[in-house]
This record gives sequence, structure tokens and C-alpha cells, in this order.
Amino acid sequence: MPKPRANAPAAVIAGVLALLAAAMLVWFALYNVFVATEANGGLSAITVQNMLSGALSAVALVVAAGFTFARRIPGVWTLFGFCVFYVVAVFVGMPLVWGTPFSSQVKWLFSFDDGDSTAMALMIVLCVLAAVAAAIAGSVKSYGKNS
Repeated sequence: MPKPRANAPAAVIAGVLALLAAAMLVWFALYNVFVATEANGGLSAITVQNMLSGALSAVALVVAAGFTFARRIPGVWTLFGFCVFYVVAVFVGMPLVWGTPFSSQVKWLFSFDDGDSTAMALMIVLCVLAAVAAAIAGSVKSYGKNS
């Protein structure tokens, strides 16, 4: 009996959504490289954190998306975990680390007033959708030789 593989349509959808979320993370990192450094006259601690976390998170999503496109069950669940982690980190982790009130964080995220908040809001939406698609892909397995 062949090894089970992730559901093909759901895996492709999850992978595409993850790549779009990775693009939003790159946008967020680049925004901090160009706009935030110019506005502050240099690199602040939060700007460096935003640049590094955006770039590293994008790389992690792209790698997980690659394994998802290959329909590997562990890759699909890894993508699911990354997506859930990123959403929780933005809503809960960052306010705890920087002492930002939760209401201020939500207001910033969904204000769509700057490029960084727009990128993060779109990343959240895409990660939620990718997590749902990844969960479906990992739960609905295919066992056929050419499936």
C-alpha cells in the first residue's frame, strides 16, 4: 500500500495562500528596511526585530509551502503550525513583548493606514485561510498511486 499523501487540491490552495502570506511578510520586512529606518534616522530595536522576523518567517513559510506542494503530510501540518503561530504571535506575542495594549495592536493591524499594518493584516487573513486549507489537506488523505 502506498504512503498517504495530502489532498491535492487543498494542498495546492494552502501552498498558494502560504506563498502570498510570505509575500506579505517580505513586504513588511522591506517596509521596515526602507520606510521605518528613514523615518527614525536609523535602526531601532523594533525595526531590526521586524526586519528579521519578517524575513525569517517568510523563508519558513516558503519552505513549508514547498513541502505542501509536494503533498507531504508532515509538511502540510508544519505549514498549519506556522500559520497558526504567526497569527497568535502578531495578536498576542508582540503586544506582550513590547507592552502594547491588545486594543492598540488590533487597531494598528486593521487600520490599513501604513504599509506595515496593511501587510500584517493581509498576512493574518492569508495565514488563517492557509491554515484551514492545510488542515483540510492533511486530514483528507489520498492513497492512490496517481492521486
